[in-house]
Amino acid sequence: MTNGTTFLVFYRFRPLDSEEKNIAKQEWEDIKGSLPDKIELIGEYNHAWGTEYNGFLMFQSETSDIFFEWWAGFKDKIRWYVEKTHTIVARRR
Repeated sequence: MTNGTTFLVFYRFRPLDSEEKNIAKQEWEDIKGSLPDKIELIGEYNHAWGTEYNGFLMFQSETSDIFFEWWAGFKDKIRWYVEKTHTIVARRR
C-alpha cells in the first residue's frame, strides 16, 4: 500500500496477571490474523520512551473511513486489557 492514511496508535495496558497476559497475547495474534484486506499493520513497537504509553502500532489504510469502520470493533475487543489509546493520523504526501 504505497498511498493512503497512516495511523500511529499509542497504547497503555492495565496491570495484568500472567494468565491475563497470555489471553491478551493470543487475542492480539488472532486480531492481527483477521485484519481487513485494506488495513495493513506496518509496525509493532513495545516501547514508547518519553511517553506514558507501553508502545505503539502503525497501521496503514487506503482511506480513513476504512480504518475508522474497523476501529470501533477493534477497541471493543481490546478494551479489557488496554486502558488508554491515543491515535495520530497522517496522510502521505
